[in-house]
Amino acid sequence: MNARYDFGRNWSELAARFEDEHLDRACEDLRRLVGDLEGKTFLDMGCGSGLHSAAALRLGAAKVHAVDYDAGCVETTKAVLSRFAPEAEWSVKRADILDRASLPTGTFDVVYSWGVLHHTGDMWAAISNAAGLVGHGGRFGIAIYLKTPLCGLWTVEKRLYSSHRWLRPPVKALFVSAYMLARTLRHRDTISFVKSYRARRGMEFLADVDDWLGGYPYQSTTAEELETSVEKLGFRTRQRFNVAPGVGLFGTGCGEWCFERMNS
Repeated sequence: MNARYDFGRNWSELAARFEDEHLDRACEDLRRLVGDLEGKTFLDMGCGSGLHSAAALRLGAAKVHAVDYDAGCVETTKAVLSRFAPEAEWSVKRADILDRASLPTGTFDVVYSWGVLHHTGDMWAAISNAAGLVGHGGRFGIAIYLKTPLCGLWTVEKRLYSSHRWLRPPVKALFVSAYMLARTLRHRDTISFVKSYRARRGMEFLADVDDWLGGYPYQSTTAEELETSVEKLGFRTRQRFNVAPGVGLFGTGCGEWCFERMNS
């Protein structure tokens, strides 16, 4: 039984509906986290849909190298970059962050991995390997699940969801119903929430739900633990966002960090 979630399927379906507004939002989010990309070399580690690779090129990156474990994501990223950045300098390949031999050679000005390394099965080795591809003075932008009291429960749910396709429709329906009910009870407008989701997140609501429910393997960490570990690899914390964990009732949010490699 293969419990690994098929990320490529979800991204392929979503990417087919990408419009300029998705790319514009991705540009905003990427610039906020890692800063100026003009003339930089950019590695998108776990490129998924390829949207942030396209955003990096639109923000002026000199060259983008995108890699992903999932062959479906590799093909989706090629299609997205062919559509949004046909004349730019980019490459897309399959690689396993836990297999050093499959990773790109050399280093990059910016290594970016949003919501990926906690799905590898060995998060700390994945973080170390990705950090090793950042050049001196370069930036390492990552988003990692924050540890909550319910992470153990979600680990079980994700393994079941990923392993048994027949479970997915009822589990998704139950999750969405419960989530919308909770918003309603808190006197929040559920209709406007769904309608504005793309503008706020640059993603589709149901695609995000599927991605959350199925994201296995799954690990999480505290902000302090992550920062201490990455700083030991020769980095300083440049900036951080969303690092206060919640209870985790409807999911574990991602903390976001941009680290900078020290030259010494």
